[in-house]
Amino acid sequence: MNIFRILSSNDGSINEPNVSSFLAYLLDPNEDHGISSLLLQELLNDITKINNEFLTKIQYNNKIADLSKYSGFSINIIPELSVNLEKKGKKKRRDIDIIIEIIDNKTNDIIYSICLENKITDSSINKNDSQLEDELKGLENYYSESNFMPEIYIIYLTPTPSNASSYSFEKLGYDKKHHLYWDNHENSVFNKLIKIFNDERDGIIDPINNQSSYLIKSFLSFIKTNFKSYIEERKEKLEKKNYGKPVIDLLNDFSKTLNSNEEYTIDFIRNKFSEFVLSISGIELHNSTRNAHISLSIVNEKNRGHYNVKRADDERKNLFQYSYNSRKRIKLFNPEIDAEIDIYYKGEDEIESVKAKEITCANNVIKHN
Repeated sequence: MNIFRILSSNDGSINEPNVSSFLAYLLDPNEDHGISSLLLQELLNDITKINNEFLTKIQYNNKIADLSKYSGFSINIIPELSVNLEKKGKKKRRDIDIIIEIIDNKTNDIIYSICLENKITDSSINKNDSQLEDELKGLENYYSESNFMPEIYIIYLTPTPSNASSYSFEKLGYDKKHHLYWDNHENSVFNKLIKIFNDERDGIIDPINNQSSYLIKSFLSFIKTNFKSYIEERKEKLEKKNYGKPVIDLLNDFSKTLNSNEEYTIDFIRNKFSEFVLSISGIELHNSTRNAHISLSIVNEKNRGHYNVKRADDERKNLFQYSYNSRKRIKLFNPEIDAEIDIYYKGEDEIESVKAKEITCANNVIKHN
Protein backbone atom coordinates (compact mmCIF):
# COMPACT_ATOMS: atom_id res chain seq x y z
CA MET A 1 0.00 0.00 0.00
CA ASN A 2 1.30 3.46 -0.94
CA ILE A 3 -0.60 6.26 0.79
CA PHE A 4 0.56 8.91 -1.71
CA ARG A 5 -0.68 7.03 -4.77
CA ILE A 6 -3.97 6.16 -3.06
CA LEU A 7 -4.63 9.79 -2.18
CA SER A 8 -3.87 10.84 -5.77
CA SER A 9 -6.25 8.30 -7.34
CA ASN A 10 -9.40 10.40 -7.26
CA ASP A 11 -8.60 12.48 -10.35
CA GLY A 12 -5.35 10.86 -11.44
CA SER A 13 -3.10 13.59 -10.03
CA ILE A 14 -2.02 14.93 -6.66
CA ASN A 15 -2.11 18.53 -5.56
CA GLU A 16 1.25 20.27 -5.98
CA PRO A 17 0.96 22.09 -2.62
CA ASN A 18 0.49 18.67 -0.93
CA VAL A 19 3.82 17.48 -2.33
CA SER A 20 5.44 20.78 -1.30
CA SER A 21 4.10 20.33 2.22
CA PHE A 22 5.60 16.86 2.54
CA LEU A 23 8.93 18.07 1.15
CA ALA A 24 8.91 20.94 3.65
CA TYR A 25 8.32 18.37 6.39
CA LEU A 26 11.36 16.33 5.27
CA LEU A 27 13.55 19.43 5.07
CA ASP A 28 12.73 20.56 8.61
CA PRO A 29 15.19 19.09 11.14
CA ASN A 30 12.75 19.92 13.94
CA GLU A 31 10.17 17.40 12.66
CA ASP A 32 9.86 13.72 13.63
CA HIS A 33 10.76 12.14 10.26
CA GLY A 34 13.97 10.59 11.56
CA ILE A 35 16.42 12.05 9.00
CA SER A 36 17.31 15.19 11.01
CA SER A 37 18.87 17.82 8.69
CA LEU A 38 20.33 15.27 6.25
CA LEU A 39 18.13 16.07 3.24
CA LEU A 40 18.49 19.81 3.81
CA GLN A 41 22.29 19.45 3.97
CA GLU A 42 22.29 17.45 0.72
CA LEU A 43 20.35 20.20 -1.07
CA LEU A 44 22.57 22.98 0.26
CA ASN A 45 25.75 21.08 -0.63
CA ASP A 46 24.62 21.33 -4.26
CA ILE A 47 24.71 25.11 -3.97
CA THR A 48 28.26 25.13 -2.60
CA LYS A 49 29.38 22.99 -5.55
CA ILE A 50 28.27 25.79 -7.89
CA ASN A 51 30.51 28.24 -6.06
CA ASN A 52 32.46 27.47 -2.88
CA GLU A 53 31.96 31.09 -1.83
CA PHE A 54 28.24 30.41 -1.41
CA LEU A 55 26.86 29.61 2.08
CA THR A 56 30.30 29.98 3.68
CA LYS A 57 28.86 30.76 7.14
CA ILE A 58 27.43 27.26 7.47
CA GLN A 59 30.32 25.32 5.90
CA TYR A 60 32.75 23.07 7.72
CA ASN A 61 35.59 21.37 5.83
CA ASN A 62 34.06 22.55 2.55
CA LYS A 63 30.70 20.91 3.30
CA ILE A 64 27.48 22.09 4.85
CA ALA A 65 27.69 21.68 8.62
CA ASP A 66 25.20 19.85 10.81
CA LEU A 67 21.99 21.89 10.84
CA SER A 68 20.04 19.74 13.29
CA LYS A 69 18.20 21.24 16.24
CA TYR A 70 21.29 20.62 18.39
CA SER A 71 23.62 22.67 16.17
CA GLY A 72 24.50 26.34 16.45
CA PHE A 73 21.86 27.19 13.83
CA SER A 74 18.08 27.23 13.75
CA ILE A 75 16.02 26.33 10.71
CA ASN A 76 12.71 28.03 10.04
CA ILE A 77 10.61 26.46 7.28
CA ILE A 78 7.85 28.68 5.88
CA PRO A 79 5.43 27.03 3.42
CA GLU A 80 3.40 29.11 0.98
CA LEU A 81 4.87 32.51 1.88
CA SER A 82 3.00 35.33 0.13
CA VAL A 83 5.26 38.22 -0.94
CA ASN A 84 4.60 41.64 -2.47
CA LEU A 85 6.09 42.42 -5.86
CA GLU A 86 5.68 46.15 -5.35
CA LYS A 87 6.85 48.08 -2.30
CA LYS A 88 3.98 50.48 -2.66
CA GLY A 89 0.35 49.54 -3.10
CA LYS A 90 0.96 45.89 -2.26
CA LYS A 91 -1.47 44.75 -4.95
CA LYS A 92 0.55 42.23 -6.92
CA ARG A 93 1.66 39.18 -4.93
CA ARG A 94 3.34 35.83 -5.41
CA ASP A 95 3.14 32.71 -3.26
CA ILE A 96 6.51 30.98 -2.74
CA ASP A 97 6.19 27.23 -2.16
CA ILE A 98 8.86 26.87 0.53
CA ILE A 99 11.15 29.33 2.31
CA ILE A 100 14.06 27.95 4.32
CA GLU A 101 15.51 30.48 6.76
CA ILE A 102 18.85 29.68 8.41
CA ILE A 103 19.40 31.57 11.68
CA ASP A 104 22.65 32.04 13.58
CA ASN A 105 21.76 31.24 17.20
CA LYS A 106 24.55 33.49 18.54
CA THR A 107 23.22 36.64 16.91
CA ASN A 108 19.62 35.58 16.09
CA ASP A 109 20.24 36.92 12.59
CA ILE A 110 18.69 35.30 9.54
CA ILE A 111 21.88 34.73 7.59
CA TYR A 112 20.43 32.85 4.61
CA SER A 113 17.03 32.56 2.99
CA ILE A 114 16.44 29.84 0.40
CA CYS A 115 13.44 30.18 -1.89
CA LEU A 116 12.31 26.79 -3.21
CA GLU A 117 9.86 26.77 -6.12
CA ASN A 118 8.40 23.30 -6.67
CA LYS A 119 6.89 21.83 -9.84
CA ILE A 120 5.69 18.24 -10.06
CA THR A 121 4.76 18.79 -13.73
CA ASP A 122 5.94 21.30 -16.34
CA SER A 123 2.37 22.36 -16.99
CA SER A 124 2.55 25.94 -15.70
CA ILE A 125 6.09 26.88 -16.66
CA ASN A 126 5.35 28.49 -20.02
CA LYS A 127 2.57 30.66 -18.71
CA ASN A 128 4.48 31.93 -15.68
CA ASP A 129 7.64 32.98 -17.47
CA SER A 130 8.53 35.59 -14.84
CA GLN A 131 7.75 33.43 -11.79
CA LEU A 132 11.31 33.02 -10.51
CA GLU A 133 12.11 36.68 -11.18
CA ASP A 134 8.94 37.74 -9.35
CA GLU A 135 9.66 35.53 -6.35
CA LEU A 136 13.20 36.88 -6.03
CA LYS A 137 11.94 40.46 -6.19
CA GLY A 138 9.12 39.70 -3.74
CA LEU A 139 11.48 38.07 -1.26
CA GLU A 140 13.83 41.05 -1.41
CA ASN A 141 10.86 43.31 -0.67
CA TYR A 142 9.77 40.99 2.17
CA TYR A 143 13.11 41.33 3.97
CA SER A 144 13.47 45.05 3.21
CA GLU A 145 10.47 45.57 5.50
CA SER A 146 12.28 43.84 8.39
CA ASN A 147 15.59 44.27 10.21
CA PHE A 148 17.11 41.27 8.45
CA MET A 149 19.07 41.21 5.19
CA PRO A 150 19.90 37.56 4.52
CA GLU A 151 21.64 36.27 1.42
CA ILE A 152 18.92 34.92 -0.86
CA TYR A 153 19.24 31.73 -2.89
CA ILE A 154 16.80 30.26 -5.41
CA ILE A 155 16.20 26.51 -5.81
CA TYR A 156 14.04 25.55 -8.77
CA LEU A 157 12.69 22.02 -8.32
CA THR A 158 11.18 20.45 -11.46
CA PRO A 159 10.20 16.86 -12.40
CA THR A 160 13.02 15.81 -14.75
CA PRO A 161 15.29 17.66 -17.19
CA SER A 162 13.15 19.32 -19.87
CA ASN A 163 13.45 22.19 -22.33
CA ALA A 164 10.66 24.18 -20.69
CA SER A 165 12.08 24.06 -17.16
CA SER A 166 15.67 24.67 -18.32
CA TYR A 167 14.61 27.71 -20.31
CA SER A 168 12.69 29.13 -17.35
CA PHE A 169 15.67 28.54 -15.03
CA GLU A 170 18.37 29.87 -17.35
CA LYS A 171 16.54 33.12 -18.07
CA LEU A 172 16.70 34.07 -14.38
CA GLY A 173 19.62 36.51 -14.32
CA TYR A 174 20.82 35.68 -10.83
CA ASP A 175 23.98 33.82 -9.76
CA LYS A 176 22.76 32.30 -6.50
CA LYS A 177 20.45 29.74 -8.04
CA HIS A 178 20.30 25.98 -8.40
CA HIS A 179 18.21 23.71 -10.65
CA LEU A 180 17.13 20.62 -8.72
CA TYR A 181 15.07 17.72 -10.08
CA TRP A 182 12.71 15.18 -8.59
CA ASP A 183 14.21 12.32 -10.63
CA ASN A 184 16.30 11.22 -13.65
CA HIS A 185 19.27 13.43 -12.81
CA GLU A 186 22.35 13.26 -10.58
CA ASN A 187 21.02 16.26 -8.63
CA SER A 188 17.61 14.84 -7.76
CA VAL A 189 15.56 14.55 -4.58
CA PHE A 190 15.17 10.84 -5.36
CA ASN A 191 18.94 10.25 -5.39
CA LYS A 192 19.46 12.27 -2.22
CA LEU A 193 16.90 10.24 -0.30
CA ILE A 194 18.38 6.99 -1.63
CA LYS A 195 21.82 8.15 -0.44
CA ILE A 196 20.42 8.72 3.05
CA PHE A 197 19.05 5.16 3.15
CA ASN A 198 22.38 3.79 1.85
CA ASP A 199 24.23 5.69 4.56
CA GLU A 200 21.87 4.17 7.14
CA ARG A 201 22.51 0.68 5.74
CA ASP A 202 26.28 1.23 5.95
CA GLY A 203 26.10 2.49 9.53
CA ILE A 204 27.20 6.02 8.61
CA ILE A 205 24.08 7.60 10.14
CA ASP A 206 21.76 6.56 12.95
CA PRO A 207 18.90 4.16 12.10
CA ILE A 208 15.68 5.69 10.77
CA ASN A 209 12.59 4.54 12.66
CA ASN A 210 10.40 2.01 10.85
CA GLN A 211 7.37 4.28 10.48
CA SER A 212 9.38 7.11 8.91
CA SER A 213 11.33 4.67 6.73
CA TYR A 214 8.12 3.19 5.33
CA LEU A 215 6.61 6.64 4.68
CA ILE A 216 9.71 8.00 2.90
CA LYS A 217 10.09 4.84 0.81
CA SER A 218 6.45 5.19 -0.25
CA PHE A 219 7.25 8.75 -1.29
CA LEU A 220 10.25 7.51 -3.29
CA SER A 221 7.99 5.08 -5.13
CA PHE A 222 5.57 7.93 -5.84
CA ILE A 223 8.39 10.05 -7.28
CA LYS A 224 9.51 7.14 -9.47
CA THR A 225 6.06 6.90 -11.07
CA ASN A 226 6.17 10.64 -11.93
CA PHE A 227 3.55 11.20 -9.21
CA LYS A 228 1.10 8.86 -10.94
CA SER A 229 -1.80 7.31 -9.11
CA TYR A 230 -2.55 3.59 -9.06
CA ILE A 231 -5.28 4.26 -11.64
CA GLU A 232 -2.88 5.79 -14.18
CA GLU A 233 -0.24 3.11 -13.68
CA ARG A 234 -2.73 0.24 -13.97
CA LYS A 235 -4.05 1.73 -17.19
CA GLU A 236 -0.59 1.85 -18.81
CA LYS A 237 0.25 -1.67 -17.63
CA LEU A 238 -3.02 -3.01 -19.02
CA GLU A 239 -2.39 -1.35 -22.39
CA LYS A 240 1.12 -2.77 -22.52
CA LYS A 241 -0.18 -6.24 -21.65
CA ASN A 242 -2.93 -6.09 -24.29
CA TYR A 243 -1.12 -4.38 -27.16
CA GLY A 244 2.58 -4.81 -26.39
CA LYS A 245 3.04 -1.06 -25.77
CA PRO A 246 1.09 1.82 -24.26
CA VAL A 247 -1.38 3.03 -26.89
CA ILE A 248 0.25 6.46 -27.13
CA ASP A 249 3.53 4.79 -28.13
CA LEU A 250 1.74 2.75 -30.79
CA LEU A 251 0.20 5.98 -32.08
CA ASN A 252 3.71 7.46 -32.31
CA ASP A 253 4.83 4.45 -34.34
CA PHE A 254 1.80 4.76 -36.59
CA SER A 255 2.35 8.49 -37.16
CA LYS A 256 5.76 7.71 -38.69
CA THR A 257 4.01 5.87 -41.53
CA LEU A 258 2.16 9.05 -42.61
CA ASN A 259 3.17 11.65 -45.17
CA SER A 260 4.30 14.84 -43.43
CA ASN A 261 2.81 17.08 -46.13
CA GLU A 262 -0.59 15.44 -46.40
CA GLU A 263 -3.88 16.10 -44.63
CA TYR A 264 -6.07 13.20 -43.54
CA THR A 265 -9.65 12.91 -42.38
CA ILE A 266 -9.96 11.90 -38.75
CA ASP A 267 -12.07 8.90 -39.80
CA PHE A 268 -9.23 7.74 -42.06
CA ILE A 269 -6.70 8.05 -39.20
CA ARG A 270 -9.00 6.16 -36.84
CA ASN A 271 -9.51 3.28 -39.24
CA LYS A 272 -5.87 3.01 -40.28
CA PHE A 273 -4.65 3.22 -36.69
CA SER A 274 -7.02 0.39 -35.69
CA GLU A 275 -5.64 -1.69 -38.54
CA PHE A 276 -2.09 -0.85 -37.49
CA VAL A 277 -2.63 -1.97 -33.87
CA LEU A 278 -4.36 -5.17 -35.00
CA SER A 279 -1.45 -6.01 -37.30
CA ILE A 280 1.09 -5.37 -34.53
CA SER A 281 -0.64 -6.97 -31.55
CA GLY A 282 -3.27 -9.28 -33.05
CA ILE A 283 -5.84 -7.58 -30.80
CA GLU A 284 -8.54 -5.11 -31.85
CA LEU A 285 -8.18 -1.67 -30.29
CA HIS A 286 -11.29 -0.45 -28.47
CA ASN A 287 -12.86 2.46 -30.36
CA SER A 288 -13.14 4.63 -27.23
CA THR A 289 -9.45 4.09 -26.40
CA ARG A 290 -8.44 4.82 -29.98
CA ASN A 291 -10.54 8.00 -30.21
CA ALA A 292 -9.30 9.33 -26.86
CA HIS A 293 -5.65 8.88 -27.82
CA ILE A 294 -6.10 10.54 -31.19
CA SER A 295 -7.85 13.49 -29.54
CA LEU A 296 -5.15 13.97 -26.89
CA SER A 297 -2.45 13.87 -29.59
CA ILE A 298 -3.95 16.82 -31.53
CA VAL A 299 -2.09 19.83 -30.15
CA ASN A 300 -4.78 22.42 -30.93
CA GLU A 301 -7.61 20.34 -29.50
CA LYS A 302 -8.82 22.35 -26.51
CA ASN A 303 -10.17 19.31 -24.68
CA ARG A 304 -6.87 17.39 -24.68
CA GLY A 305 -6.16 18.71 -21.18
CA HIS A 306 -9.04 16.57 -19.94
CA TYR A 307 -7.04 13.54 -21.09
CA ASN A 308 -4.24 14.42 -18.66
CA VAL A 309 -1.87 16.10 -21.12
CA LYS A 310 0.14 18.02 -18.52
CA ARG A 311 2.98 19.50 -20.59
CA ALA A 312 2.93 21.68 -23.66
CA ASP A 313 6.32 20.32 -24.74
CA ASP A 314 5.41 16.62 -24.43
CA GLU A 315 6.70 15.37 -27.79
CA ARG A 316 5.30 11.93 -27.08
CA LYS A 317 1.79 13.35 -27.25
CA ASN A 318 2.24 16.28 -29.66
CA LEU A 319 1.63 14.36 -32.89
CA PHE A 320 -1.13 16.04 -34.91
CA GLN A 321 -2.83 19.35 -35.52
CA TYR A 322 -6.16 20.28 -37.03
CA SER A 323 -6.21 21.52 -40.60
CA TYR A 324 -6.56 25.28 -40.97
CA ASN A 325 -9.73 24.73 -42.97
CA SER A 326 -11.52 21.93 -41.14
CA ARG A 327 -11.61 20.25 -37.73
CA LYS A 328 -12.49 17.01 -39.52
CA ARG A 329 -9.03 16.85 -41.03
CA ILE A 330 -5.62 16.61 -39.35
CA LYS A 331 -1.98 16.50 -40.34
CA LEU A 332 1.31 15.79 -38.63
CA PHE A 333 2.35 18.57 -36.27
CA ASN A 334 5.54 20.44 -37.13
CA PRO A 335 6.37 23.24 -34.65
CA GLU A 336 9.10 24.62 -36.91
CA ILE A 337 6.57 25.33 -39.67
CA ASP A 338 3.35 25.93 -37.74
CA ALA A 339 4.81 28.30 -35.16
CA GLU A 340 1.54 30.13 -34.44
CA ILE A 341 -0.42 26.99 -33.58
CA ASP A 342 -1.83 26.94 -30.04
CA ILE A 343 -0.76 23.93 -27.99
CA TYR A 344 -3.29 23.09 -25.27
CA TYR A 345 -2.52 21.24 -22.04
CA LYS A 346 -3.77 20.79 -18.49
CA GLY A 347 -2.55 23.62 -16.27
CA GLU A 348 -2.67 23.68 -12.49
CA ASP A 349 -6.23 24.99 -12.37
CA GLU A 350 -7.54 25.05 -15.94
CA ILE A 351 -6.84 24.25 -19.58
CA GLU A 352 -4.02 26.50 -20.81
CA SER A 353 -2.16 27.04 -24.08
CA VAL A 354 1.10 28.33 -25.52
CA LYS A 355 2.22 29.08 -29.06
CA ALA A 356 4.35 26.42 -30.74
CA LYS A 357 7.06 29.03 -31.33
CA GLU A 358 7.51 29.47 -27.56
CA ILE A 359 8.48 25.82 -27.21
CA THR A 360 10.70 25.99 -30.30
CA CYS A 361 12.43 29.05 -28.84
CA ALA A 362 13.03 27.23 -25.55
CA ASN A 363 14.44 24.22 -27.41
CA ASN A 364 16.86 26.42 -29.36
CA VAL A 365 18.07 28.18 -26.22
CA ILE A 366 18.83 24.83 -24.56
CA LYS A 367 20.68 23.54 -27.63
CA HIS A 368 22.96 26.60 -27.67
CA ASN A 369 23.72 26.49 -23.93
